[in-house]
Amino acid sequence: MRGWRVADILEARPLAPFGAVVERDLSVPFDEAEQAAFKALVARHKLLVFRNQRLSEDAQVRVMGYLGDVLGALGEYRTISSDGNLGGGPLAYHSDLSFTAEPFKLLSLHALAVNDGQSWTRFANGVDAARRLPAQLAARIAGRDALAVISLIQSHRSVVFDPPAFLPQQLRPAIIPHPVTGEPILYVTEMQTARIDGLDQPESDALLDALFALLYAPGNVYEHRWHNGDIVIWDNLALQHARCDVREMRPRTLQRVAVADKSFFELCPQFDLTDPRIAAWGKGDALEAAE
Repeated sequence: MRGWRVADILEARPLAPFGAVVERDLSVPFDEAEQAAFKALVARHKLLVFRNQRLSEDAQVRVMGYLGDVLGALGEYRTISSDGNLGGGPLAYHSDLSFTAEPFKLLSLHALAVNDGQSWTRFANGVDAARRLPAQLAARIAGRDALAVISLIQSHRSVVFDPPAFLPQQLRPAIIPHPVTGEPILYVTEMQTARIDGLDQPESDALLDALFALLYAPGNVYEHRWHNGDIVIWDNLALQHARCDVREMRPRTLQRVAVADKSFFELCPQFDLTDPRIAAWGKGDALEAAE
């Protein structure tokens, strides 16, 4: 494939402020050149939208398998529904499993049954945010680590500065390199980042507020309005996502397939919703699974 161009193999139309719509029937398997172009588009745009698709679960697994190892269905939610057991409340911005050593790499959702245009998922771009950091803000965050923790209340920011040790949590740099492209990513999230390590709480909170203002500014967010047949594939490290309240939106059934090496339960074997400490920490609220 020497000298090949992505545009000659897969047709992609850029979205604003990031992402792209790709014209391709995903029910037809990709050849080698298309697989390479597909990977290149994901690396470049971080989010791809395919419209008017009708994929079985196995077919969606095949598509995501072009990008990496697909997480097995055992212990994972492959169907997300406002009528199901995952909860339908709003979800604050997050990156799936950022509070573990191995966050998910890529995610995909396929709209099986929705009211066209009714519900949305928003995506915030951590790569673009890192690139746009003002010099003063970049200096404040340089070399700092951020602590991410599982949040048992996921509809809004509720994590505390010093979370208890029994909750799954992970300390890593606030700006991480992308494992494939090397691009810097501002990796702090509204839902999961408890603090900037090494700062007192007022200073940490103020710095996080400034970073969130940059991350979630309208010019750094793509809003996807769901239509039947849509498939959205995105980079879970480069992008964060949030969801509107879908409890009164029926039908709303999405098919979910993730690229990852380990599942939540492999990474957090200690996590048990029946643990009274966790129940108390959540103040009785049910854990809402991330979309």
